[in-house]
Amino acid sequence: MTRLEYLKSPEMSLVRKNINTCAIMGYVIAALSFGINYFMYQSLSGIFDAVLIVVCSLLIQLLQSRVASIILMVYAVLNVILVLVQTGRFGGWWIAVVGIYAIIYTFKFQKAWKEYKNGGAVDINLPQ
Repeated sequence: MTRLEYLKSPEMSLVRKNINTCAIMGYVIAALSFGINYFMYQSLSGIFDAVLIVVCSLLIQLLQSRVASIILMVYAVLNVILVLVQTGRFGGWWIAVVGIYAIIYTFKFQKAWKEYKNGGAVDINLPQ
């Protein structure tokens, strides 16, 4: 069984759904971020923000990339700190929530995939 077939297996249903949800939320946040930066503030700096989030979300969805989920989380933390320093308000935290869930479920998938490849039983500690 290939990695993609394994991801689509019934055992990975909950993990797959959560990874896809993280990616979709990343796309939505990227679109909102770009829209707010471009239309409200007439700033093109939102392009970098949107591109980074979309690329990480694509890698999370298509490759179940742990590295992309960690990069997304690091960027989210930096973004929250930057918003807090610039505005004095706690903002930009939605992408941090997505990053946390992306880290959790990409690591769970990669662990389960490694155990499957090694012929071991799959135990990902998820409610059935």
